[in-house]
Amino acid sequence: MPTNEDDLRRRIAELESENARLRHTLEWVKAERKELREIIFAQAPPEEETTEEEYMEMMKNHVPGSGRRFMEELGIIPPQKK
Repeated sequence: MPTNEDDLRRRIAELESENARLRHTLEWVKAERKELREIIFAQAPPEEETTEEEYMEMMKNHVPGSGRRFMEELGIIPPQKK
């Protein structure tokens, strides 16, 4: 029986070590996600914001449905029945 007990103690130590490693990785992932979320949802600096004039120019050149056609070509959405 002592061998079995030693094996169990060794296995417990291995699992505790793995648990500590996974907790460390989880903390790193949480910090990384928080940093990326702040970057993604942060307000753009005023010099990078699109101006009303730029929006007007975009709308002059916009082709209605072009986004759908592009996504159909990529296979993201099914082709529209005509």
